[in-house]
Amino acid sequence: MTRRWILLVLAFVGSAVCWWPSIIEPSLDFPRWILPVLVALIVGASILLWGRRGWLASVAAAGAGSFAGLLTGVFLWPASDGIARSYALVGVAIATAAAAGSALLGGLAAFFVVRRKSISNGTARAALWVVLALCLAFGPTLFALTKPLVQRRVARNESIAAVRFASLKKAVEHTRAGGNAAASICDGQSLQRHYSGPPFTNEDWSRICGNYVEEDKYVYMISCRPQGRYRLEARPKMPTVYGYGVRTLCADESGEIACALWRNW
Repeated sequence: MTRRWILLVLAFVGSAVCWWPSIIEPSLDFPRWILPVLVALIVGASILLWGRRGWLASVAAAGAGSFAGLLTGVFLWPASDGIARSYALVGVAIATAAAAGSALLGGLAAFFVVRRKSISNGTARAALWVVLALCLAFGPTLFALTKPLVQRRVARNESIAAVRFASLKKAVEHTRAGGNAAASICDGQSLQRHYSGPPFTNEDWSRICGNYVEEDKYVYMISCRPQGRYRLEARPKMPTVYGYGVRTLCADESGEIACALWRNW
């Protein structure tokens, strides 16, 4: 296999597998704009190593590879949400268009560089191979690290959520022990005075009674009822897709209670 064919295969495969870490669930919450940039870098490095005559072939290989990677990804790891699954092919088309556009831009930039002067310096070519290798390694490496990194993130988020939930519950109970409990537990500022856990923002305290507020990828809400009754809930934000956490915490004025019992509360 000649060097040109090797570069075409690498452009195809690298552009395909770099999309997989963004498709699997749960996934890492990394900026998705990185992926089109990687495709552009793969194309650019391939053209600089090959020469200007192969620039269109490299662009086409990267575009086709992105489409193949996205299409196989949505079939190998279908979305857990039914609505998301129904729009999977639309997402593939949009992402492929973004990848093809990035590949074209990267290809044009590299074409104009090699049009003026070919890259023949040994050090420069070695650096280009290193850049290409790093771009190709991004997808497989992130794919392999996704599961342990998600598990670590889940453990951290759940630990913080447990401390924050326990402090909220204590704050509610201390507030209820004062006068006019029914009104005071509906007042975030009153609760804040008894709270000692990981911080909430001032906006969170103004909304937490009756609305979900988000901190560290968990959402919290206190529902207050007459006679000082309340319901306290902490649950992960989008637990399936991104793997922020799996533990849901619930309590009411009687103590611990199963969240499922709240359906008729």
